[in-house]
Amino acid sequence: MTYDVNKIRSHFPSLNTGLAFFCGPGGSQVPDVVGAAIANAITKPISNRNTNTESEKNAEEIVLGFRQAVGDLIDVDPRGVVYGRSWTQLTYDFSR
Repeated sequence: MTYDVNKIRSHFPSLNTGLAFFCGPGGSQVPDVVGAAIANAITKPISNRNTNTESEKNAEEIVLGFRQAVGDLIDVDPRGVVYGRSWTQLTYDFSR
């Protein structure tokens, strides 16, 4: 199987600097579609998840969309996908 490395790299804007990034906290290299998704999320009304107000619906849509995308990626039921702030925070939350 072959793939076009330059095509893949073109989706990671941080790689255009010519620098190498290793183990950046929070991810120093994200694809352009991730940056666009984050920008979209933080420029719309958003709040805690629910289904009453526009901001609640936006938050709910983001989480459900994330779970569905991960479920599709690893072929699992999206209801079993856990979404959290970080793996460290999730570990603390699960331990309580």
